[in-house]
Amino acid sequence: MSSPVLVLADIHGNFHALKAVLSDALGDYESIWVLGDVVGYGPDPKKCLETLIRCGATMVAGNHDLAVCGQVGLDDFNSEARFVLEKHQKEFNANQKEFLSKLPWTRKERSVTLSHGNPLNPIWGYVLNESTAFQVLKQSETSLTLIGHSHIPGLWELNPDMGLQYRSIELNTPMDYSGHPHLANPGSVGQSRDGSHQAQYLIVQPERKILEFRRCSWKHRPVRRKMQRKGYPSTLIERMAPLSSSRFFHFS
Repeated sequence: MSSPVLVLADIHGNFHALKAVLSDALGDYESIWVLGDVVGYGPDPKKCLETLIRCGATMVAGNHDLAVCGQVGLDDFNSEARFVLEKHQKEFNANQKEFLSKLPWTRKERSVTLSHGNPLNPIWGYVLNESTAFQVLKQSETSLTLIGHSHIPGLWELNPDMGLQYRSIELNTPMDYSGHPHLANPGSVGQSRDGSHQAQYLIVQPERKILEFRRCSWKHRPVRRKMQRKGYPSTLIERMAPLSSSRFFHFS
């Protein structure tokens, strides 16, 4: 029997976006996998983490998660991300920081590999080009590898006869990933960077080798108002605006 999974990445303290996804996907999943970066950038990191813990989510660590609990130095982040992480460090109690510090960097669940960055560099490694995707899939031990970190949805297939192929994403359409190793990024729940300005997620059925890319809208204004009240940098607030420009996006 297939047990569908809701796959989330890069929630980044955006509780309104997380709520929107959980509502949008309601009834279509039985468990949750989180590909790191529950915290950072957004104004409600504690609410996001507490909600996922209550839901019994299976998680791996992201670079922002490890920074909040002191496992990664803040000097590795740009000034805007560092500003928010310093705030988030003060919001979490010792038990929550310990929880984040103990998250695995990678894990395997039901013939699927979970990682924040690429599994060859789980915390910091991006998959932004064919070369990196090929290296990841060439060494993959599972039929599907799920990653986050870039905030950009993507799906790659390594076919022994045809080589690496980037597959066009069909929203709200079940896509088969059987036969050859696949690498998928659901995109970001809390801070999309592909111009969609929506919360992005996956529904995966590991036993049937099927995945489905989805998106849903979320309320931008309350998030931006809360960020303004907390004194967040204006460029980070702009990222949360529906018409924000990709020129504000920085990888860190």
